[in-house]
Amino acid sequence: MIFPNGVCGVLRTEDADAGFQACLAAIEGGIGTIEVTTTVPSCFEMVRGIVATTGGKTPIGVGTVWDPGAVRDAKDAGADFVVTPVLLPEVAEACRQEDLLCVLGALTPTEIYQARLAGAQLVKVFPITPVGGIEYIRSLQGPMGGVPYWVSGGVEIGHIADYLRLGVRAVGLTNSLFSHEALAHRDWDTIRRKAERAAEAAASARGD
Repeated sequence: MIFPNGVCGVLRTEDADAGFQACLAAIEGGIGTIEVTTTVPSCFEMVRGIVATTGGKTPIGVGTVWDPGAVRDAKDAGADFVVTPVLLPEVAEACRQEDLLCVLGALTPTEIYQARLAGAQLVKVFPITPVGGIEYIRSLQGPMGGVPYWVSGGVEIGHIADYLRLGVRAVGLTNSLFSHEALAHRDWDTIRRKAERAAEAAASARGD
């Protein structure tokens, strides 16, 4: 199961070593899934390192994928899924060929519909917070209630339970989990505690 608790830590940093340690701290704290963006230096090597260190027990994805050629690199690194920032049908096709779960970025109802037609198993509504957050998803639920959503872009830990209760499959946490300050100061305890809070919020939404 790629999103075991519905929470995904999304790493975006220029410091690969700090990012690697931050991901391990988040996993220790209970974050169920990790996405490493292609903007992270040596991102595919980092994916390999996380897979090796965790014994492959934590699902790992590669995000901010623009090029279908990166899908093979993600697969070779041991990734379980690929995420795009925008609607890219050619990446969805590459994911189908490589048998990787595909998450396509979309924002408007038309883009969300087109992402599903293109073969996205999940549709990442991004950036969710500037366009209304939870209320935007609630508005989509009527005509598009069957879509498996991922939300990210300004999501706070306090929003996780509300999103999951609406049926959202995955909530992406970027700065609210991997803050610039924590990464700069290598403050793994803070990241671990935030991960624990996020995991607890997800558990409360599921009724665990």
